[in-house]
Parts: sequence; structure tokens; C-alpha cells
Amino acid sequence: MAYHEVVSALPHKLRVMRMYRYGLRELLNWSMSRHHWYPRATQLREEFEVNRAVTDRAEQFKLVEHGENLLSRFRHWEPIIRPEMPGGTAYSINPSHPKTLGVLLNYGKDTHVKQGDYL
Repeated sequence: MAYHEVVSALPHKLRVMRMYRYGLRELLNWSMSRHHWYPRATQLREEFEVNRAVTDRAEQFKLVEHGENLLSRFRHWEPIIRPEMPGGTAYSINPSHPKTLGVLLNYGKDTHVKQGDYL
């Protein structure tokens, strides 16, 4: 099943929520800093709020299709990926330590701690 077929099979509310969330992410990719992003995010929210009162199903479908087409057309070619996430620059560079590993302070100076005890 193609991506477009999967997305179009979702309920209307979920499609709109997903489109808004991805729109905010794309705006963040295109913005140089959060100071540039905030006004754009406000404009995007206003666009969604203007069309919130539309009740005609055909008009809703056309608006959602138009929004998804705009979103796919203006997708950033190099999106921001957090370094520790898959695809990021620091993914799996420093694996986390085992949870059972403990630190024994003053090793060799405490007489009441036996060799092999861990905190």
C-alpha cells in the first residue's frame, strides 16, 4: 500500500492533526531560529483556525488534499534531526552504560566493604 493510500484512509481529524504537526516541523526546518519560527507557527495556526468551521465534507476533503500537497511540495531537503535520534550525527556513538554498573567510592580505603561489593 502506498503512503498516500494509507494517509487518505485515516480519519479526517487525525489527518488534520498530523498535517498541522508536520507543518510545524517543516516550518522549524526552514527557520533559522525559534525567533523566526514563532510568527510562522502563529500564521499556520491561524490558517487552520479559519477553516475549522467548514462543515461540508467535500470542501473539507479538498482543503486537506490541498494542505497535504503544499506540505509535500515544500518539504525541506535536509531536515533537522536531533543528534541522538536515528539518522543523527551522534546516534550510537556512545552507547549507554549497563544499569547494573555502580561506582564504588574510596576503593581500597574502606575496610568494611568486601571486594566485589557494588553500590
